[in-house]
Amino acid sequence: MQTLVTSDRKAWIDNLRWITILIVVVFHIFFFYDNIDSVPIFQKLGPNTSPVIPGTEPVEYASQVLPFSQWTFAGVFQYAVYQWFMLLLFVVSGICAKITLQKKTVREFLRNRVTKLLVPSTLGVICVHWIAGWLEASMFMPADVPVAVKIIVSILSGTGGLWFCHVLIIACLMLALVKKIDKKNKLEALGEKSNLLVAVLLYFVMFGEAQVANVPMVTTYRMAYYPMGFMLGYYVFSSEKLLAQLKKFGWIFLLAGIAAGVCYIFKFYGIYYAKYEVLNNWLSVLYAWLMTLGILGFAQNLLNFENKFSKYMSGCGWGIYINHITLMIVINYLLIPYTSNLSIVTIYIIELVASLSLSIGLWELLKRVPFFRYVLYGIKGKNKNA
Repeated sequence: MQTLVTSDRKAWIDNLRWITILIVVVFHIFFFYDNIDSVPIFQKLGPNTSPVIPGTEPVEYASQVLPFSQWTFAGVFQYAVYQWFMLLLFVVSGICAKITLQKKTVREFLRNRVTKLLVPSTLGVICVHWIAGWLEASMFMPADVPVAVKIIVSILSGTGGLWFCHVLIIACLMLALVKKIDKKNKLEALGEKSNLLVAVLLYFVMFGEAQVANVPMVTTYRMAYYPMGFMLGYYVFSSEKLLAQLKKFGWIFLLAGIAAGVCYIFKFYGIYYAKYEVLNNWLSVLYAWLMTLGILGFAQNLLNFENKFSKYMSGCGWGIYINHITLMIVINYLLIPYTSNLSIVTIYIIELVASLSLSIGLWELLKRVPFFRYVLYGIKGKNKNA
C-alpha cells in the first residue's frame, strides 16, 4: 500500500531516480546486442544491413537511416530514451544538491561527493570493474597484444557507466566555484523567480551547450551539456514556483516531447544515436529538453508516494547503477556458447533477471563489507545506504 507524502519530502525525486536507473538497465540490456551503425559487442543480431563504407569493414557501418521495416523494438527503445535519461539524472542531481546544501556547507558537500563519486569510478574500476573491460578486450584485441597494454585498456573500458560520476564531480566543482563567486546568492534568488517561459527558453542554452566541450570519440563525456543540466537543476528547477507550474502543465511538455521523439526517431533511426551529429542536432536537444520538463511534472503527480518497495529501491538504486554493466558483460560473455540456440528475446529476459537480481544481491552483500562498501559504492563508516 502506497502512502502519499507532501511535496517538501521530495519522495517523487527518489522514486524518479530509481525508476530512471531501471530504464538505464533496460537500455544497456539492448545495447550490448545493438546493431545500429556498428557491429554489436555480442553479435546475436548480426551486423547492420546498411551498406558498408569501403575500407572500414567490419567495424564501421554507413550512417544511413533505415526503413521502418528494419526497425526493432530494442532499437526504438534505445532511441526513445538515450537523449533524455542521463540529462534527467543530471538535472535531478542538481535539485538534490540544492536540498543537500541547505543542510551542509559547500566543503562538506564536496567532501561527500568526492567520496561518493570519485572513489567508485577510480578505485572501484581498478579493483573490480576492470574485469568487464578485460572480457571486452579479450574479444576484440589481438592475442599478441602485451598484457600491460591489455590491462590499461581493461581499466579504461571497465569505467562503463561510471563516466556519470566523472562528469557529475566536475559539475559539483563548477557549482562550488560559482557559489564562491556569488557569495550573496544572487543567482539563487534569480532562479527562484523562474517560470515556464524561462524553462522553455533554456532550450536554447542547452542547444548551445550541446555544441561545445565534447570529448573526441568518447561521446558520453559531454562536458558542457550535462554540467549545465546539473547547474539548471540547482538554480532553476529547485524553484518551488517552477516545480508547481510543471506539476500543473507538465503533461503538455510530455506530449510535446513524445511528438518530438517520434520525429527524432524517424529522422535518425539507423544512424547511431550517440554520434555527435545526432547528439548536437536541434531536434535531439529539443526532444531531450521537452521530455525532461514533462517528466519533472509527471513525477510530481504520480511518483510522490512512499511504501516499503519504493524506499528499498531508493536505497539500492545506486548499487544497481554501479553493479549492472559489469555484471551484464560477464553474463553475456558466459552466454556466448549458448546464444546460437537462444532467441534474442530469451537472451534479453536472462540478462534482465540475472543482472537486476545479481546487482541487488551484490549490493546487499558488499555494502556490509567495509572495504567494498567504500571502494565500490563510496560509502564511509557504518552507513550502508548513504
